[in-house]
Amino acid sequence: MPYTDILNPTPTHPLNPDYGFQKKRPVTHLVAKANQGAPYFREIMDVGHQFSFNWADRLKSQAQKLKWYYESYRDGLFTYIDHEAGGRHYVGRFSQPVEPVPTGHNRWTIQGVLFDEIPLSPMLVYPSDWQNDAIWRLTLNDFGDCMVAAVSGNWILTAIAGSKSAQCFVDSSAASTDAACYVYQGYGFKLWAPTGPTYGTAQVLLDGVIVGTVNFHSASAIPSSALLTVLNVPLGLHTLMLQPLIANSILFDALQVMR
Repeated sequence: MPYTDILNPTPTHPLNPDYGFQKKRPVTHLVAKANQGAPYFREIMDVGHQFSFNWADRLKSQAQKLKWYYESYRDGLFTYIDHEAGGRHYVGRFSQPVEPVPTGHNRWTIQGVLFDEIPLSPMLVYPSDWQNDAIWRLTLNDFGDCMVAAVSGNWILTAIAGSKSAQCFVDSSAASTDAACYVYQGYGFKLWAPTGPTYGTAQVLLDGVIVGTVNFHSASAIPSSALLTVLNVPLGLHTLMLQPLIANSILFDALQVMR
């Protein structure tokens, strides 16, 4: 069966393994698992987020700056950086007027200003902050479902020390025709995996195009690290595929996806 039939790579399809916010599912639906196991709850609607802002400042200039943001971007989108929540970036717009209220001599306050996030909208500048803009896509999601699909070969979930996912998807047959894939929504990515003496080399394809090779071999076991970085990928739904290049096992641990 082609992997497109297994993963249903449509952004709004309820079985899409990369749809919605990880560990935040306001609307769920009981569905059958995409490739194995019992039914589970899957998000079927991405409602985004809203942020209520409150400011108080001695100088009116801060209120004027915020008002300028609203007037400039109420019909468009811009990137908001939530420094109080670790610096996470959000794309959206202010949805109500910004009205500074004087509270005393050279004191102004702004309360209840609402910023609406537009889920999965591209940022005005290609994101590059891996600490704050990227998210982790693991072999197992927070439901315990395997997010990697075996296209061909003998792929087995295996507990491996030092991996990001705790359990990696390991190809034990390591034939040149073997392949596994992961569908994600976002920009570019970093491919993370542990290395060791029993592993070989794989080529990596993105949307059917070879974007690099990954060497999983090392003289001794080394914890998961970023083995391949692919940048300047347009925002969208992408299919990442791993294929062995030599007759040794390869593994799929985790992706750090730029959103």
